[in-house]
Amino acid sequence: MSASLHLAYAYTDRGAIHYAQAGSGAPLFLLHATPGSYRAFAPLIPLLAAHFRVIALDTPGYGNSDPVPGQASIEAMAHSVVSLQDALSLPRAHVLGLHTGNKIAAAMAAQWPQRVDRLVLAGHTHSLLVDKAERDQTIGHLIGHYFPRFDASDDGAHWVRHWLMAHADVQKLWWPQQLLAGTEGAGQDAVARQVGEAESMVIDHLLGWRSIVPTYGAIFDFDLEDALRRIVSPTQVLELRPAEEAHMPAQAPRICDMIAGSQSVLLQDCDANVFRHEPERVAQAVLPFLKDGEPR
Repeated sequence: MSASLHLAYAYTDRGAIHYAQAGSGAPLFLLHATPGSYRAFAPLIPLLAAHFRVIALDTPGYGNSDPVPGQASIEAMAHSVVSLQDALSLPRAHVLGLHTGNKIAAAMAAQWPQRVDRLVLAGHTHSLLVDKAERDQTIGHLIGHYFPRFDASDDGAHWVRHWLMAHADVQKLWWPQQLLAGTEGAGQDAVARQVGEAESMVIDHLLGWRSIVPTYGAIFDFDLEDALRRIVSPTQVLELRPAEEAHMPAQAPRICDMIAGSQSVLLQDCDANVFRHEPERVAQAVLPFLKDGEPR
């Protein structure tokens, strides 16, 4: 099976969706976090493409995909992914979603159960919080960062302020800690990977910065608990437990209580960067579940 990456567009009734594809076999959709694109899964794709037809898409409003038509909502983003399935003539697919992607994946499985085979909901503990009020409080700091109130002005100065904020965020991505700390002794290959990762994150932020506020607004509005209770697809909850969230109760068991026959995997002492830095660890966690049976 070929693992070479093929980039393409699908032109759907909900706009153009850009995606990366590799491998063959049962289709597996990968849905990224905010902001992001298919690049977030680049190190993982070859490991999964040895077993599946992997389709890592730029979710609506990110990468090179069109924004979601109309009012941004998690349900609308899920509808766009289903439209991609239609464009690719895929009646069913496995779906793996990370952070924002897990909300989109949950909405797909709840609203279009016939379109989702096996489902993987991945994210930090805070991203998997079931109780909406608790989740909103935990990620409330995002309101202060991403939802500043700039009054619209006739001269357009509010857009300059938004652009300055985007520049400040990009500066942090341009100079990650591993590069600021120095690269002496790291080796040429390691430094090249670090620069490449920084470049990827900067590109994704610049391509998607206008969609960040609408997306977080959609997340605050989304009733994850209701969606989870309607899921009938075989489901795996992949909970990532970074040290700074060790004080929070694990959420995977709570989610599994809501979805019959679901299972959980806990990855300790890691964050979402495990998808980039230790893709083998992710593959080992999800492949036994995803390979357990052909699409029904």
